[in-house]
Parts: sequence; structure tokens; C-alpha cells
Amino acid sequence: MPMNRFKLKAFKKEFPFLHDLIGDKIPDSVRIKRADENLLRVTPQYYYHDGSMGRTEVDEIVHFVLADGTIIVDAVLQSGHNSSNYAHSQSRNWEGETVLGAIDRQNISNKLQFIVVESYYLDDWEGSEYEKEHSFCIYKAPKNTTFGAEIKKARAKALAEVRAKADF
Repeated sequence: MPMNRFKLKAFKKEFPFLHDLIGDKIPDSVRIKRADENLLRVTPQYYYHDGSMGRTEVDEIVHFVLADGTIIVDAVLQSGHNSSNYAHSQSRNWEGETVLGAIDRQNISNKLQFIVVESYYLDDWEGSEYEKEHSFCIYKAPKNTTFGAEIKKARAKALAEVRAKADF
């Protein structure tokens, strides 16, 4: 069910970059969360399966919003699975990257202001209940810190783990 138009307008006023990401569509929800180390480890997923009786699709897209207002759309490479019930079709799987890996690859840790995760879910199979949801979640760095500082902590932790494994 689409979200309340007044609430969506309030979100777009508070976060002007949503105009570019959402456009005129009305998503089912927009949320705000505090970014943490777990978010940096996430690899967005894509899943698609279809057949003569319907389809299922899950699509997680991560966008980066920089301090100067620049939006890097679809900034993180998804891992995914694509398959079909149709004869002679082949399944396909591929690896993606973590949010931290994409930030590092693009060298934007000190410029990053928000991470936006766009989620789309569709389940449309004959004989089953139709389900469709499109949502956005805006992640902010915790107060008194930046994404750069959070990423520096994650890197230090990873280095400590590697050194501990290598010290035998």
C-alpha cells in the first residue's frame, strides 16, 4: 500500500535527494536508520525466477549520497540469482560486493553523507496472493561520527582479525 503523500513530501523536504531517487512514484515506505558496521558488510541481492504461472523478483539497490549532493545511483554491485521454469533455460548466479567494498572502490569514504537502500519485492504467481512492495531506507552515520570514521573502524577491525589469524 503506497505511503501517505504528506509524509512522503515531508521526507522529500528533509532529504531533497529523494526527489531524484523516487521521482513521481509513491513508494510503500521510507524509513531512516542509523548506519552501523553491519550495513557496511551487506552485499545487496538480486533474485529473479519466472515461469508460465508467474514470477518472483527481489531487487536491493544501494545508492550513495555525497556531501556535495551528488548521487551515485546503484553504487554497489549486487550478487544475484536468475532462473526460470521454462525448458532449456539456464540458471545464473553471480557475486557482488559489500557496501564497504564499493565505498573503498570509489574512494568516497570522507565524502559520503547518506546510504540509501532501495528494496523492491514482487511475488506474482497464479493461485497465490499477489505481493508487491517498493521501499527506501536512508542510513545516516551515528551522531558525532562520519561514515569515514566508521569505515576506518571497520578496516582496523578487519586488519586485527587478519593479524590474529596470521600470528601462530
